[in-house]
Amino acid sequence: MKKYLPLALAGVVGATMIAPSIAGAAITHRMAYDSLPAKGTVTLPSLGAESSAFNQLGGEVILRSHNTIGHVKVEMVSFACQHGNWATGCSSKAGATFKAPITLNLYRYSKTNTTTGETKPGRLITSVTRTFSIRYRPSSQSTTETRYMGRDGVLHNGIGQVISFPVHRDLATDVVWTVGYDTTSSGLHPLGVASPTNDLNVGLSPAVRVGHDRFPNSIMWDTRAASLSGGSPFVAGELNLDSHGWAGYVPAARFTQR
Repeated sequence: MKKYLPLALAGVVGATMIAPSIAGAAITHRMAYDSLPAKGTVTLPSLGAESSAFNQLGGEVILRSHNTIGHVKVEMVSFACQHGNWATGCSSKAGATFKAPITLNLYRYSKTNTTTGETKPGRLITSVTRTFSIRYRPSSQSTTETRYMGRDGVLHNGIGQVISFPVHRDLATDVVWTVGYDTTSSGLHPLGVASPTNDLNVGLSPAVRVGHDRFPNSIMWDTRAASLSGGSPFVAGELNLDSHGWAGYVPAARFTQR
């Protein structure tokens, strides 16, 4: 089944992927899991908390043999503009940013209810909240072209940015991770007012390069928009596994030992 993609996601499905550099390959031994895009990637397909009505989004990963996990990094994609918007015309000062508190949650491995088929994460292991300076996306290319020209020579709607959470703790091999943030109507504490975070998304990568996903072609989220999921056994509004229609999309994260 082909999943309906929110407009913000559909606009960047053609994002260009650049081959990883030799320098990037040299640090692979410090990674326990990696689904971040290759170095040089400008943007990714993505899902937004506001446009897709979720509070948390992530996945369940199988870490390769590791010591203490030092950091978890996540790829975010910003469609936010200082003036105007990404769809009709955007204006942003070069290098301008906005502040966004974002929370990383780590849970024990998930279990499936044998009666309903719903798969939910185990207990919360730890939660880390940091306030990040998130880039506004660059200004529109012209009055007739709302996208901007990336450094890869391709027109894009959003711009990717990796954020990093300090964890510094031992983790089991199987762990569920999610990120969440507040927007006008989503998050643990919805803002109730317009915010640049309404145009902030979580990136979806094309593949896992280190480690594995416990449930390939699936995501873990709590969208309230039932139309965006494939239906049963997924339960809208609860943090659980959605295995319908996500082939080729992997929530973009990296677990490192330093």
